[in-house]
Amino acid sequence: MHDAEIWWRRPRLLAALACVALGVAVIIGGPALRGALAPAAPPPDDLGMSLFDEPLDAPDLAAEMPSPAPADLIVYVSGAVDAPDVYRLPEGARVIDAVLAAGGLLADAAGEGVNLAAPLSDAQHIHIPRLGEGAPAASDLAASDAPASAGGLIDLNRASAVDLEELPGIGQAIAGRIIAYRETQGPFTSVDDLRNVTGVGDALFSKISPLVTVGP
Repeated sequence: MHDAEIWWRRPRLLAALACVALGVAVIIGGPALRGALAPAAPPPDDLGMSLFDEPLDAPDLAAEMPSPAPADLIVYVSGAVDAPDVYRLPEGARVIDAVLAAGGLLADAAGEGVNLAAPLSDAQHIHIPRLGEGAPAASDLAASDAPASAGGLIDLNRASAVDLEELPGIGQAIAGRIIAYRETQGPFTSVDDLRNVTGVGDALFSKISPLVTVGP
């Protein structure tokens, strides 16, 4: 009975069979086991972008566009102000802004006759009347209706700013100063009085003196 002892009662034989079975399992199931234990591969980067997606940091082109600069207004202020002249004011300015630019109202100004809150327009003439300054007399109306030029020459005492700007080298500023001079200093008595107007130098005077005259 010793020689015929049942095989499962032999420890060495059982150990050998167990080793064989383990080796077979490793050979058969090893690749699958390694795949299960391997870390999952990271998903591929999203290299594309939908046509309907907006970039998060897209620049706002409208915000970067420079806004147009506001236009300036050129106005002429005359009458009872401290410094009658032509002034440059920003768009949206009012009559009061032009009066302040001209130094403010004088003591004898009849400011109540002027709407200081009215908006300005380009090339506007703001005249501040003096106290007691009423409607022009008939003789003044006749003089104002007379032509500003006589014999082809421009009359310095009757010419408007537009008439004066037709002279070579005369722009809005100097034309306004010529009119301001005759309103503050009285009518021109001679063409040489032009030399007293700011901005009229010798070179400019030599250009325009043959083209102007002085009427009564």
